[in-house]
Amino acid sequence: MTRPQGNPTIEHSGDLKIYSVFKRQLLSAKRRRNREQRQLGDNCPLIYALKGKEELTTDITSIKRLNESFGIILEQIARQEPDGYQLIISMPSAHNISHIVARRFARMFGSFHSANLLRKITVEEAFKLLDRADISVEETRSLDYRIKLQAKEVGFNGNFSLKGIPAGLRDALPPLSLNVLPELNFRPRRILLVDDLMASGTTLRTAAHLISQQYPGATIHAACLFSSIGR
Repeated sequence: MTRPQGNPTIEHSGDLKIYSVFKRQLLSAKRRRNREQRQLGDNCPLIYALKGKEELTTDITSIKRLNESFGIILEQIARQEPDGYQLIISMPSAHNISHIVARRFARMFGSFHSANLLRKITVEEAFKLLDRADISVEETRSLDYRIKLQAKEVGFNGNFSLKGIPAGLRDALPPLSLNVLPELNFRPRRILLVDDLMASGTTLRTAAHLISQQYPGATIHAACLFSSIGR
């Protein structure tokens, strides 16, 4: 749903407050059962089209309409957060959409934007986390198999992805690590994490935990371009 009406939405992942600019909706049960009617793009074909994945595309006219709605919704978020944010942090990604969205938030709030404060862990680091994870033998075997699949695809030094990891086991593999802390001449009191898509919330919760350790006492919220799946 990319019109201003009904947006933004607010979700919570644990204690983390998350604004979603656009609400995405789950396909009907009938369409999910009918493979011929199932959409490409993992229930968010627009983000795949913007990234040029799964052979999905969009056009300039649609992007302009999306951008216009985004501006209106962003103003609504700003009205709901009159204290603003001093630091905007975009989530690491192979695509620059999260950075583009974060820069828009930064301009709206007059904030400092950091694009490389966080980094994704490597596949090798995921194996090390698995060795220390407090989970059952069966769950360890399941995760070991899934991480090995990623190792074959991207190598041990490639970025680890939570996609394909069961939601109930994602907390065993925190997907982010600190990278480069920005040199600031102020101490941020309010911080906003920005991502392109809300899934399980594990990545954003991990980011909020890492950032809270660096800036104790700061209020940390998050914002995503697209929400988690709702009916």
